[in-house]
Amino acid sequence: MTTATSTATAPAARVPFLALLRTNLLALILAAAATESFAALVRAAGVHLAVGDPGGEPSSVVPLHPGAFAISLAMVTVLGVGLTAVINRCSSRPVRVYTVVTSVLVLASLAAPLTAAATSTATKVTLVVAHLVAAAVIVPLVGRRLGDAR
Repeated sequence: MTTATSTATAPAARVPFLALLRTNLLALILAAAATESFAALVRAAGVHLAVGDPGGEPSSVVPLHPGAFAISLAMVTVLGVGLTAVINRCSSRPVRVYTVVTSVLVLASLAAPLTAAATSTATKVTLVVAHLVAAAVIVPLVGRRLGDAR
């Protein structure tokens, strides 16, 4: 008599979409507060924040008013939620995949402020730091949540 052993593995646990959405929204709120606070400090130091289109004409320069960082983060969060959901659903190692993908995207996002037309060095540095601050808040929070079901 022989016994068959099953080599099938149980499907990987997934984080529920609503839990991912809540985590992304919390990360958005915290990152928006951090970047807006940073921008307020920069403005208080006397830096006028104005940015042009990446690779655009000098006439494309517009001021960055209070709330601009939060609005930008809110728009990107829509894509971030979708990215997180796809990685959660399709990856057997979602934390690693999420961390690698978001790290690459953060690095790529730095090209925009660095190539912005007619933008002061102070504004470019502020934007780069703001990108890194937002990533430092969002990536670990969302990554940790992705790892909760594993």
